[in-house]
Amino acid sequence: MDIIEPDVYAKQKSNAQLIAMQSIDSLIDANYRSYDQIVDIGCGDGDITKQLLGKHIPHKHILAIDVLPDMISYARRHNTDDTIEYLVQDMSVKWPLISSPRLRQLAGNVDLIFSNLALEYMADKRQIVDTFGQLLSAGGVFHANMVVMEDINKRLASYGQQPRKWYQSREKQLDNWRQSLQSDNQFLVKQFEIIDNTDDFESEKTDHLWDTAFDALVNPTADKPNPRTWQQFLADPTVTEVNRYHQLLRITAIKQ
Repeated sequence: MDIIEPDVYAKQKSNAQLIAMQSIDSLIDANYRSYDQIVDIGCGDGDITKQLLGKHIPHKHILAIDVLPDMISYARRHNTDDTIEYLVQDMSVKWPLISSPRLRQLAGNVDLIFSNLALEYMADKRQIVDTFGQLLSAGGVFHANMVVMEDINKRLASYGQQPRKWYQSREKQLDNWRQSLQSDNQFLVKQFEIIDNTDDFESEKTDHLWDTAFDALVNPTADKPNPRTWQQFLADPTVTEVNRYHQLLRITAIKQ
């Protein structure tokens, strides 16, 4: 996963906020209720946790989790609230290897797991679904937005580089989620929706993205990747904004 500094991340997430708000609106419309315990996976700087999730979804407590200690430190400084607790934890590990006693004590007591643009980085979908099954109470809701990337494997193969392990074809990404949610009949899937999305990507050009992944987002119809897309973007001072094109997968599932 590409690491972005918290202060840079905080300036570049307007589209993430819009996606999260649309998602929260759909949650409210489909099942307006109060949740005693919410877990926010991949909370980043905590702004969406506090300003959107915390203010629009009735709740008693939110445990907001991110794998990056710097993000959690930033969240604690800038997005504190009486009902929000922040925690550093790698959610890609198997449930027995979850290191946080605080998270483990919530097993079977979480009413809503929310995640916005984070789960695409986790390679083992079945493992994360199993962890969500451990955390959720009966009738608890899993609701997430994930980016469905272009087929990075295919693009990389065209000029001889090996792909990062989490980039698979779109079909494979979707099949992995379908199979994981159906693997042991824990979840009733209420929504499995593909959403086309375009956003204006504005950058201070201080962070680092992977060239081929960036190329897939800004040139989705190209037959071959430009292996220097991000570097060329950084090098051109006259260009500070580009359009990114990608699809989102939105899932809502109920723990049975």
